[in-house]
Amino acid sequence: MRIAMCDDEKKFLNMLKELIAKSYPDTTKLCISEFESGEQFLSQFKANQFDVIILDIEMKKLTGLDVAEKIRETDKSVIIAFLTSHQEFAPNGYEVNAFRYLLKGQPEHMYIKQLRSIFNEYHQTHMRFSVQMSNTVFNVSVSDILYFEIFKRTIVLHTRANKYQFNGKLSEIEKDERLINFVKPHKSYYVNLSYIDNIEPTTIIMKNGDKIPLSRNFKQFVTDKFVSFLTARC
Repeated sequence: MRIAMCDDEKKFLNMLKELIAKSYPDTTKLCISEFESGEQFLSQFKANQFDVIILDIEMKKLTGLDVAEKIRETDKSVIIAFLTSHQEFAPNGYEVNAFRYLLKGQPEHMYIKQLRSIFNEYHQTHMRFSVQMSNTVFNVSVSDILYFEIFKRTIVLHTRANKYQFNGKLSEIEKDERLINFVKPHKSYYVNLSYIDNIEPTTIIMKNGDKIPLSRNFKQFVTDKFVSFLTARC
């Protein structure tokens, strides 16, 4: 994974580098680039050069928001996160499709939780789930999967655009390490937390309007996982 860090305070760059090392399971697969100003970063930046970019909002001259706007002119997909001392800056990030904020001065375990969530998002975006229907194999992006639904030994995979049917067991789906942000709300469903809109007493409402049954035995676990997921994205 290619990560860029941009902060005009060297101590925060060093701290962040240490936290990233603690958050990622295999540091040999990381390539980290450090920049001490927005100007320095933009002078070397090219589209698709990085997978994750972490920007300090409150830099001199070019702020992190200024840099993010320039990035989005040529790179719409790179994950952008902001490092800031002030939470009130967060709404401004929505304009440049940046929904992640690392608050300076927070406890180390919070940094690690948030960084792991960022890395999980990257892996989901780049991972594929293979589905065989008749003689055709479809490679579905994990980030496009809404949920799995099972009828006896038939699994229906619901994505943002299509549905796919194949034979299998939900227990096998649950063991798949690619499905990091999925949760089981009912014995017949496995749901992507990214697409949950809200949770009602007996139902999960998905962002596309689909309603998923929520069993009483799974309710607390699902609620806790959803809250944890949302918190990690703050």
